[in-house]
Amino acid sequence: MPETLSTNHTRPFDPFDTERVRIELIGFVAKQTGGAVEIGQLNRFTVGFSWVTYGFTAEWGGVSRDLILRIGPPKGIFAPYQARPEFVTLQALKAKGLPVPGVYWHDDTGRVFGAPFFICDKVEGEVPIPWTADGGPAFDEVMRKKLGYQFFDILGDLHNFDWRETPVSELDQGVTPETATLQQIDYWVERMHVWSDRWIPMLEWAAEWFRAHAPVAERISVIHGDFRIGNFLEIDGEIQAFLDWETVHLGDPLEDLGWTCLRAWRGKSKYMCHLLTRDELIERYSQRTGLSVELKRLNYFEAFGTFKLAVMHLGAFHCFDKRGFNDMRMAGMGAQIPRLLLQVERALEAAV
Repeated sequence: MPETLSTNHTRPFDPFDTERVRIELIGFVAKQTGGAVEIGQLNRFTVGFSWVTYGFTAEWGGVSRDLILRIGPPKGIFAPYQARPEFVTLQALKAKGLPVPGVYWHDDTGRVFGAPFFICDKVEGEVPIPWTADGGPAFDEVMRKKLGYQFFDILGDLHNFDWRETPVSELDQGVTPETATLQQIDYWVERMHVWSDRWIPMLEWAAEWFRAHAPVAERISVIHGDFRIGNFLEIDGEIQAFLDWETVHLGDPLEDLGWTCLRAWRGKSKYMCHLLTRDELIERYSQRTGLSVELKRLNYFEAFGTFKLAVMHLGAFHCFDKRGFNDMRMAGMGAQIPRLLLQVERALEAAV
């Protein structure tokens, strides 16, 4: 998780000054490739709530590439950012054949743009965001199962990935099966107290309950941290890549599985992430990983995930209200906090 940010940069990052970003980008890529570089216009994407994302075409060595530049804004929701955890994870997973973007370079010093960044391939595809007002089916039955089986197979492959002999081991902060969930509780409680000067009884009580009932992990795996509908690209029902790895860490694989069950991603639907029922996802995921998935533990991590999402919303409003991050979506997330507190309460009732 991001903790520190170098202050070695010479000028502040302005996400709206795309021409200056482009000029700095040309110089950086030319230095990395050791030759002439042509970079087209930068297109800033409005999707995503964390990193600032630009798409561009670059040509060097006679080859044209469609690339993505992601910069961690100093006042953003997860500031201060670090690019390296996400970069080394994508690099290692790509080498193992998991559907993630290929990566090129990263930097955490802030010397290039005034903020950490990384550059990766642009992957073609659409992002299905199938929430419906009435909670009705978002996909037909064939598409639901086709995407759902891929979705949970990829999650299983991620959790089966042996990270210990790869650069991903840099993420290891001494986490053990006994401490994995406790470390995450401590992290998000610390964020909660940084992001809100108000005492929120529901979240404080929830955190104590999570500590008192923290399970022992069956294994330590790479955790995406935001594995859900809306964070993958697909073409004709084939998942092309999973995106948004800024909350990657090591921990209990059921943390990711519980996150897929959040009401925020399914509304009133009986399908988790609008893809599979609980019984279907448990069967599919267990077959892929060999892990036992008890409903009680899954409910625990759904409740913990709802707690984390509420804290993230506190962070979003904090970066708008206190840090001067000019994004009205952050203010909108603040308005959703009361609704999320009710969801925390309901998720805890199911977990108790």
